[in-house]
Amino acid sequence: MNEKKLKKILKDAGTNKKLKTGSKEVLQSIKGTSLILTSGSLPIPTLDKVKKMSEEGKIPLYQYHGNSVQLGRLCSLSYRTSIVSLKNVSEDEVNSILTNKENI
Repeated sequence: MNEKKLKKILKDAGTNKKLKTGSKEVLQSIKGTSLILTSGSLPIPTLDKVKKMSEEGKIPLYQYHGNSVQLGRLCSLSYRTSIVSLKNVSEDEVNSILTNKENI
């Protein structure tokens, strides 16, 4: 997947209020989530917790190759974020993010 397409999907989700950021907010609103993206700078204990919850809820988990600053910029946010969840996005968008990239 090319980064421009990922940026467009994340920006659209943010505009339509379908984007949750930050580990507390993502973990509290895990129900109804279509996809969780994590950056390389997410702390390991938090990553383990997110992995467990995503497995229980059968939610795909995607490891973004950049750090939290890059993930924040990709989402068109003015702040950094280590984890992002997408709610109520289409299955096609989720599949396009997951193709050609490593799923954790």
